[in-house]
Amino acid sequence: MKTASADSRKARLTPEGEAHWLRLKQHLEWSETFSLGFIFSSHPEVVEIFKERLAAIYRARVTKLNTSLPSLPEELTTTLLPLLLNPSENKVQLKQPFWLDLSTESGTDWQRARVSFLIRLNEQRESLRRTLHSPVILILPQKERYDIKTLVPDLWAIRDFSMETEQWVKESPLQLPSDHQAPSRILSQTPQDKSMIKEWERLMKRERKDQGFLFAAQRAFKAAMKTGQYELAASIAKSQYDFCIPKKETPEALRDLSVSLDNVGKTAQAMGQW
Repeated sequence: MKTASADSRKARLTPEGEAHWLRLKQHLEWSETFSLGFIFSSHPEVVEIFKERLAAIYRARVTKLNTSLPSLPEELTTTLLPLLLNPSENKVQLKQPFWLDLSTESGTDWQRARVSFLIRLNEQRESLRRTLHSPVILILPQKERYDIKTLVPDLWAIRDFSMETEQWVKESPLQLPSDHQAPSRILSQTPQDKSMIKEWERLMKRERKDQGFLFAAQRAFKAAMKTGQYELAASIAKSQYDFCIPKKETPEALRDLSVSLDNVGKTAQAMGQW
């Protein structure tokens, strides 16, 4: 299989990319049994960063990320499909996640093989759900995303997660000065900045929080970022995320969750974590 040309270990994601990375990471962390995710991508550098980060996480566990793929197109159905439908007892117990990047190979043979593999998987979806107790992430070519609902409607219907990537890799990684990554002093802070942060601290102590807490947290987050208090900003962003997670999936709640994830990504970037 082809690999990304960029050095993904050095590449950095944009804040939007960091937010989507966190969404993917949290989906896998919350998947205690079988789940199915689709990623549509024409950005191999982004996919490679996601894969390497997940692999690093699972290397620290007994479970490892399964990224193995056949080298020949016909082996998608003769080798990979049986591996998913009849996993070894050891793999079942380990709940090893599958990261199946089918997005990089082009050509008629691979396109036909992908279609055949997905159709067979669609037919065997119930067997897949019963047998496999781990997440499966399918990475497919972005140009084929509109065909999936028609091609494999039942498989699409049981998905737990889907994402379409954009160019979330910075072409020339930004090297922040060390005093930006870990400032030795707080930058100039106005009375208004201090007031916003104190208001967030006050509301954090409340056992019950309402939407007003989220507004106060966003103001405090901006004040902390502006004054170089990145660790504080990270704590504020986490409090926003924790507040948003239990909510029902209304358009407003999803918007708030998106903002909180974006803030988490911004602080990670500012502190040089990715």
